[in-house]
Amino acid sequence: MTTIAAGGFAALESCQICGSRALAPVHELIFDLAIYETQDPDLAAYTGARLELLRCAGCGFAQPAALPLLPRFFDRLYDQRWSEDWIRSEFEAGYKDAIFRGILGALETRLAPSRRRLLDVGAHAGRFIAFAQARGWRAEGLELNPQTAAYAAARTGAGVRQLNVHQVGIDTADYDAITLTDVLEHVPDPVAVLTRTAALLASGGWVAV
Repeated sequence: MTTIAAGGFAALESCQICGSRALAPVHELIFDLAIYETQDPDLAAYTGARLELLRCAGCGFAQPAALPLLPRFFDRLYDQRWSEDWIRSEFEAGYKDAIFRGILGALETRLAPSRRRLLDVGAHAGRFIAFAQARGWRAEGLELNPQTAAYAAARTGAGVRQLNVHQVGIDTADYDAITLTDVLEHVPDPVAVLTRTAALLASGGWVAV
């Protein structure tokens, strides 16, 4: 059963992927955002709210029964106050290196060597950007967390903007490749995110998910 927090929710009546209304509950979501009580009380007010997670019979996609009405809810979630030591350890950790190499290798087989302008959506501490730079890519990033965005920019020298894809201007984008690693499962309306991402590509460009 759905309970409503102070900020409220807007119900989702159909699947965000295929539009089917054949949605069945498979799990219960419980909000625990008490960590934001001091820095963002409106976000923390959702603590204790419950929603059903619904699976679409048409395509199998799972989504919550409703989305929070609080403005910029998902962007605000990423304002975690991490320590500088932890952010540095994330940059230096190699637990995703095999994934990063695979992504870059796949893109390099699909794009001519002259096409190496890349946008990393969800750049985190910047390790993937550094990987791409070492292989000759002109890499930029988007990262919502202000601390990791600043660290990634300082550590790599790349442009890392504190934006989401919907806030990036299309006219000057023209990226040869855009990467979203561990991103889509954290955002509402993934189709809208991918549609906007595709609009930021140059002709013949590739998106790697």
